[in-house]
Parts: sequence; C-alpha cells; structure tokens
Amino acid sequence: MSKFLFLHGASSTGWLWHRVIAELDEAEYESVAPDLPCSDPTADLHTYLDVASAAAARFGEAPFTVVAQSMAGLMAPVLATHHPVERIVLVAAMIPRPGESGMEWWQATGQAEAQRDYLAALGFSEDDALNPEVVFIHDFDEHLKTESIHHVPDQQAGPLETVPPFEQWPPVPTHVIAAESDRMFPLEFMRQQARERLGIGIDVIPGGHLAVLTQANALAQLLIQYQTEAQASGGKS
Repeated sequence: MSKFLFLHGASSTGWLWHRVIAELDEAEYESVAPDLPCSDPTADLHTYLDVASAAAARFGEAPFTVVAQSMAGLMAPVLATHHPVERIVLVAAMIPRPGESGMEWWQATGQAEAQRDYLAALGFSEDDALNPEVVFIHDFDEHLKTESIHHVPDQQAGPLETVPPFEQWPPVPTHVIAAESDRMFPLEFMRQQARERLGIGIDVIPGGHLAVLTQANALAQLLIQYQTEAQASGGKS
C-alpha cells in the first residue's frame, strides 16, 4: 500500500489536505497530514521537521511519498535525505537550493516581481498582493471560505529564517505540480523554478494557490498516476 506524508504551507493546518486524503482513502492508500507549529514563535524549520518525522513514524520503515505545499517545499529535500522517501511531490511549492533559507528564496527567485506582473495582467494593483481574498481564496465557494476560516493560524517567521539542512537535492523521483491560476506562485514562475532548480518540467492542475482544496480530485489523480507509473516501471519513475 502506497503511503503519503502531506505537509501544508504557511498559515494552515493538516486540514488543508482533507479532500485529497478522502480521495486517496477510496483508493486504499495510507496518508498522514500533521499540523505544523505555524503559530509557535519559538519554532524554526528544525521544529517543523521534527513534527513531520514524528508523523512519518506511523509508517515504520516503509517507504513513503512526501507531498509538500507552498512553504513546506523547504522541508521536502531534508526529509528525503534522512527517511525512506521514495518520491517528492511539490505542489505550488518553494524549491530551495542548498544553503538557501526561505527568506533568501524570495529574493533569489524573483517571486515578488513575478507575482506583481501576473496580478497586473489580471487588472490588480500591487496592494492586492497583500489581500488574501485576491491571492488565496479567489476560487473558493462560500462554504469553503467559511470552513477555511477556522484553519488559518498566525504564521511565525522561524521556518523561513532557517537554512534547510541538506547538501544536495536527494536522488529520488521529484515532481512539481503548479496551479494554472495561482496568484501567489504564478504558473510561469513555477515552470522557471522547476527548470532552473531541478532541471524538470511541471504538471499543471486547475485552480489557485490552494488548489489542494479546490481541485482535490485532480491532484489525487496525479498522485495515483505517479504511483501507478512507478509500479509499472519497477519503481523507477
């Protein structure tokens, strides 16, 4: 049975993945999605990694896939360096280089400029980049907006200020999934990140930065596809 460790991004909880997990449960896959300590001012990236490692312990020594959204991309290569990770899937995620903190990533990648240009093309102002209604939940229905309010902890800076402790991207199959209408990490920005930092292309699903919620079926089907293709090729994909 394939196993998945799901890691949410900033100002969120493991609830972010509940729709994807429901889809995978139907396919008889095993999943865990811990709440990372977003609101803890003493927590740095090492604290987050400890929480993720504790959650992965439920799999014992069995290999598992790390699926990381947004800021959790900082954690994925570290976990794959120290655990039996068989695959990394980055969903609208930061892709760090060795020795680069999250704070340094923002400047090095030109994310702010890419977001500004994308929003401007949609008719929004620079100030709109600070509006969560515009950037994060523009594709939510009213029910999801109401439900999501209960899962937005106040994000602290600790994990972004920590240099992820890995020396090179781990030699495991890695996939980058971008959201077609992402207003935080625009599609072409994600394509450039994947190409320049990992030398790979991307897969695209509909939705915005939180397509994990709005396009859970599309995301789950991609995850199942990766596993199925790997099994068909003897685990090498």
